Amino acid sequence: MNDLRLGIVGCGAISEWHARALKKASRTNVVACIDPVAERAQHLASLTGGAACASLKDALTLGLDAVALLVPHHLHEKLALESFEAGMHVALEKPMSTDLASCERILSAAARDTTKVFMLAENAQYWPEVIAARLLIDQGAIGDVFTARAWHHHGPPKEFYPDSDSWRFSAEASGGGVALDTGSHWIRPLRMVLGEIDEVVGITGRLWDEMEGESLVRSLLRFSNGTTASFDVILAKGAVALQPHFQFSGTKGEIVITVMGEVLLFDGKDWQGTCVHRGNYMDSYAGVWQDFEAAVLDGKPLEADAQYSLGEIRTAQAIVRSGSTRQWERVWG
Repeated sequence: MNDLRLGIVGCGAISEWHARALKKASRTNVVACIDPVAERAQHLASLTGGAACASLKDALTLGLDAVALLVPHHLHEKLALESFEAGMHVALEKPMSTDLASCERILSAAARDTTKVFMLAENAQYWPEVIAARLLIDQGAIGDVFTARAWHHHGPPKEFYPDSDSWRFSAEASGGGVALDTGSHWIRPLRMVLGEIDEVVGITGRLWDEMEGESLVRSLLRFSNGTTASFDVILAKGAVALQPHFQFSGTKGEIVITVMGEVLLFDGKDWQGTCVHRGNYMDSYAGVWQDFEAAVLDGKPLEADAQYSLGEIRTAQAIVRSGSTRQWERVWG
């Protein structure tokens, strides 16, 4: 196979982010844009050059090699199983599904054909600033990390929350609230740098009447290596200040990832820190497709396998449980 013939299933807001990123995946051709709402399929087709289709079944006649499943969370299992049955390589948007039992069914179905690639498309795995910070930490730039902070406080983007009937406001459709939906993008980098999370304690709240799940999370995470981190994610009601995305504190200094894409190193040389890298969160989506391409076309192992993504789901679920029990909750077991 010299190039990858891809069908995009689900032509909502996130599909445009992926479509822009796919232009940097030089060996992938979008040949089908699939959505039951014809206007959405046609719009994405105009951006990618693919054919607008109403269903995956219709698109399969175009000779697809792989599909990108970019649909609401409660539809992940159905479409993933249908795609595996059709012999497709599959890139599935995070989270894998709305509950762990559904995730296990997806993983079990994917395992039946080991010649096909199954990627859980968590773009934070490829976030340039996170990768730069992890490299600095691995090189010992701030000594041994003993604590960290992850913070996300942002209003609901109109394209993802278009009205009060948005599927993201439904706990059943989304799998909960912001801990899982938005929070996974912040939990993944913490795991990449600090390792596995053992237990959590947190509070949750609801700021939006329309939203059935939590829209506020403030929590502490305890890692297997003994480090701790705070993890906060809030769907804002009003204007917000510019707080760093991440702060890693070590025995020799600190690394801060700002909302402006800067990686600042505080090593005692400059009290304002030294900017050692400038990145762009949106470039993380290009990383998704470059990794998927290499896995399918070159046989390269994925940067993180789909099973690994269960750590974000388990962490989010443990935080929500802790919000009810008001005590530490185990993430695994």
